[in-house]
Amino acid sequence: MAKTIDLTENVAALCGEYPELVEILVSLGFTPLANPVMRKLAGSHMTIPGAAESKGVPMETILGKLQENGFEIAK
Repeated sequence: MAKTIDLTENVAALCGEYPELVEILVSLGFTPLANPVMRKLAGSHMTIPGAAESKGVPMETILGKLQENGFEIAK
C-alpha cells in the first residue's frame, strides 16, 4: 500500500500516521521533531511546507527525500 503524504495535513498528524517520517524530517534539519513534546506542540500547528519555509529548506529537497523513502505526495 502506498504511503501518501497530504501536504495540507499538520506534521504531528503525519508523524502519527507514519512514524518513520520523524527520522526523515529530523535528517533534513527539523531537529525539534525528535522530541515527542515538541512534535505534538509545534507539529500540530505546522505543515511540511510551513516548516520548510521557516527553516529555509527547499521543498524540492523535502519532496525528493520523501519519494526516496517510498512516499507519494497527494495531489
